[in-house]
Amino acid sequence: MTERTPRRRGPDRVVIWLLSISAFLLLLAFLAFQLKESASAASSASKQGRPVLLRRIYETTVVERVPANVPEASSTTQASSGAVEAAPAAPTTRVS
Repeated sequence: MTERTPRRRGPDRVVIWLLSISAFLLLLAFLAFQLKESASAASSASKQGRPVLLRRIYETTVVERVPANVPEASSTTQASSGAVEAAPAAPTTRVS
């Protein structure tokens, strides 16, 4: 009287492993095909003279208003030696 274990039905581990790997490779091939198609479409669009924006340049200008009733002496600075220095240079613009 030997008891046999009932045989499991369905695919074994090797078949499942091979099916999983093949599905992954099929998906990878499909994505590579999509990438190739989009790259060729982009290159054909650039050949047609379609402008491509590479970089935007923003320019900021600072305007400083000085009231008219301020005396001229306030725009200069007295050093300890008594020499008069010029007012700081006008604000410059910066390109981001």
